[in-house]
Amino acid sequence: MGYTSIDYNELHLPVEEIYEAMGYSGDSMPEDVIADAVQDVLRIAAEKVDPSCFFTIQAADILRESIVLGDTEFETGKIIAKLLQGSDQVALFVATAGMGFERWTYELKEEGDYLNMFIADSIGTCIVEKAGDYMERMLELEITGLKHTNRFSPGYCGWPVAEQRKLFAHLPEGVCGIELKESCLMVPIKSISGIIGIGADVKAKVYSCHVCDMDSCFRRRNNRIAV
Repeated sequence: MGYTSIDYNELHLPVEEIYEAMGYSGDSMPEDVIADAVQDVLRIAAEKVDPSCFFTIQAADILRESIVLGDTEFETGKIIAKLLQGSDQVALFVATAGMGFERWTYELKEEGDYLNMFIADSIGTCIVEKAGDYMERMLELEITGLKHTNRFSPGYCGWPVAEQRKLFAHLPEGVCGIELKESCLMVPIKSISGIIGIGADVKAKVYSCHVCDMDSCFRRRNNRIAV
């Protein structure tokens, strides 16, 4: 699969997920004034966002604590390597909310509009995850007859974020307009990257926060899933 621009309407973004990204959970819901502000920002975001995604499929060897693609060894750590067991291929992917969204959130910051900036940041988090979901649906069409794992990104589950450099070395330069900074931060900030295992018998397991040590993840804060 090459570069794919995504229609915003194809993202199917529930407002409840935006509330979750903002820190609301369970029966805790925003006051009407905040809910109205979310709707206002969401309408503008729909015009500013330019989501896109990309993936490429490569043969892979899954070792005990790493995966090997050609002459590159990704030091994923044992958690991700275990979850990728059974894969004989992996999809390397990126997805992004786009630079238009990035510029708009910067304008909100310059204006000192901190409430709307916070709401927009939460919306951006949801948009890029939905872009990742869209990418997975495209992957499923590509690998008919095979199965795939969840997606895993550098910085999670013990996989060093510095491994972004190895991942981007296997992707086209400037893919989806994303720039990888020296710090391994992606720009636009609302971008994700990572790998997905592919094989005849692999499984996409429910995310289990206890296996991951990333305390800043909003899903860890709001969804402490047990297995």
